[in-house]
Amino acid sequence: MAENQLTPGNDRIRSEAREGDWASLFTRAVDDLTRIVHSEFRLLVAGMKSVLDEEIDRVLAFVATGVLMMVGALCMLTAIIMFLHEFLLLPWWQSFGITSLAMFAIAIAIRGLASRRPAPPAIT
Repeated sequence: MAENQLTPGNDRIRSEAREGDWASLFTRAVDDLTRIVHSEFRLLVAGMKSVLDEEIDRVLAFVATGVLMMVGALCMLTAIIMFLHEFLLLPWWQSFGITSLAMFAIAIAIRGLASRRPAPPAIT
């Protein structure tokens, strides 16, 4: 029966083993947490990179469309001026004047249509 009883020497060894186990568990937990944080950060960076790439592509497409529309409008204005000068036999200054007056009229009409938007409902 004496063998089954704990002696003070064995108790000290077991407490040191428990302290060693807690230390190793704590270091493993910290290591696992750092690996999780690193992998989450990598996922965040990958997600942000794809979103940023998509936004850059969208902005570039928007800018390219705007530039092409402006060049097309300039070509259309040039064609109108050339038509007025060549086929209606108007002088250059009259061709430019008629075209600019038409552009002012179109701009005023667009401004008038844009200002007729219904007001948002009032919050009561």
